[in-house]
Amino acid sequence: DMGSLEAALFAVVYRYCIRKDTNPMLGEGVIGAFVLTRTLSRIQVPTYCTAAPLSCGDPLGYFDWSMIFQGVLNGAESVALFGGAFMALEYCFERGFISKFP
Repeated sequence: DMGSLEAALFAVVYRYCIRKDTNPMLGEGVIGAFVLTRTLSRIQVPTYCTAAPLSCGDPLGYFDWSMIFQGVLNGAESVALFGGAFMALEYCFERGFISKFP
């Protein structure tokens, strides 16, 4: 499953990014970057949208209701995926199963 590969990549990047730093915003930024990238990459543009400039109709012009719905669903799924991976990593850090890089 692609989600497990994405979570594994997230775990490697997260472990390298946070190191011994105690700033919580650093870890949240890594999570946010992965969530945003995965969410936006999974939105499919309908065939009735024009390409240049991007126009899909109501409600926002750039995004129609189906694209917004896809974004909400994929965003929730991404938050659950990377949030779960984050919690598992932090649990392993606290228990000493794995260590942070210096």
